[in-house]
Amino acid sequence: MDSGQVVARGAWSNASSFVIRFAARASFLWIAARLYGAVPFGVFSIATAFVELAVPLASLGLKRMIFPWLEEEAPARRPTHVLLDALLLAIIAGCVVATAFLAISVVLPAALVSPGLRFGLMALAPAVLGQVVADIAFAATRWTHRMRYEVIGRGLVEPYVLTAAALGFWAVGRTDVGLLAGYWLASGALALFALWGARHCLGPLDARGWQPDLKALVRRARVLLSPAGSDALTMLAQRIDLFLVGFLLGDAPAGVYGVLRQLRTPILQVRQSFDGILTPLVARTMRADGDVRTGAAAAAATRVILTIQLALVLLMAAAGGPLLGLFGHTYAGALAALVALNLAETITGAFGVSEMILYYRRPARALQVNLAMIAVPVVLTPLLTPRMGVLGAALAMLAAALVAAWLRRHWLKPLGVLNPRLHAAAPVLAALAGAGGGLAVAMVLPGPSPLALIGPALAALAIYGIGIRMWTMARPGALSMADFRVR
Repeated sequence: MDSGQVVARGAWSNASSFVIRFAARASFLWIAARLYGAVPFGVFSIATAFVELAVPLASLGLKRMIFPWLEEEAPARRPTHVLLDALLLAIIAGCVVATAFLAISVVLPAALVSPGLRFGLMALAPAVLGQVVADIAFAATRWTHRMRYEVIGRGLVEPYVLTAAALGFWAVGRTDVGLLAGYWLASGALALFALWGARHCLGPLDARGWQPDLKALVRRARVLLSPAGSDALTMLAQRIDLFLVGFLLGDAPAGVYGVLRQLRTPILQVRQSFDGILTPLVARTMRADGDVRTGAAAAAATRVILTIQLALVLLMAAAGGPLLGLFGHTYAGALAALVALNLAETITGAFGVSEMILYYRRPARALQVNLAMIAVPVVLTPLLTPRMGVLGAALAMLAAALVAAWLRRHWLKPLGVLNPRLHAAAPVLAALAGAGGGLAVAMVLPGPSPLALIGPALAALAIYGIGIRMWTMARPGALSMADFRVR
């Protein structure tokens, strides 16, 4: 099996789990945005984003670092005892982080947070513990090469408990707390399922025989602070726009923006589908063949991911208006912001592949990319949102993605990684042609009708597909990832 087949098989396996997860979350998104409304959903979106920002700090990077820990100690100790050590550290850190979370919620000025948002932040602060326990327990199941527990937990247990709880609280008229209470119930169910899966994979807990070495745990905690901070910074870069919208514009615009962020999920998941298999292949290729060949292989992966993502951008641009209308009139005018967010995610996802090389060779540079993706929205969002609303925030994220792409290319030059500047121009040109064709069809087709809804999307995708086909015929290896080293 060549490297292209390896990447394709790994990407398809990951993508199937993402499809299950997105399908399960779609019903919740409709309930939260349509039945609850923009204000409660805005509070929920910001509060859960704070939880997601706190989780990497509380978990101390153990979602990844538990693997070498298990490898080192499992021969001499029960794997379940190693897991209990990790959970003990994370729970202590989680209590500290949740307390800090509560304190921040109390002291945030009234000019930035509404009473509803302040209550939401305080209510969800302790939920950090449930998410941390789930993350570490699921990581332990992956150590045994069993992925189904995390797929079922994240894709079915968590979203369906959240959806059922939200629907139930709405039915009894408790739209003030329904989404927050649903998140609590979903986090608890997820943590219990993760622990059950870890016990099934690792064996009995034998809690009576567990004797943690507190001094050794403190030493480990000090080492784990650095990866925890790096993970939290990455998470902040991914959510800074939502925080800024909530603080600058209020809860209702944050609810609209939260829907837009959820609708970009398929594009985000394209890149995530490749990450699991690309990460070890990049490391192996760098070690065997050097940075220059790795750069060429990463460029090919960029073209593949970009080609898939741009098709989804075209589809979202053509069908996004009616899709947003399903959530209510509050969301119907946000199509331009949705397209801008999808383009930002496309640039970050496709051109971010080369960042893996920086992570291995120049980790400080990779950290600076995340800082740039935080700094650009912090500067631009307050300038753009007063006049443009959520579109201003989306454009700020698009600018941040472009700046980050330029920085990656600039910092890869000293490593000898310098692919042609327009190596990925063909998919972009094909997408522009598809967008033009779709717009022309939309102008010709009459009024609101099924044909008027699907015609532009079909035309755009057809023209795009023809353009990609012509490109691959002219350059047969353009989408080949054979340069990656499999063994």
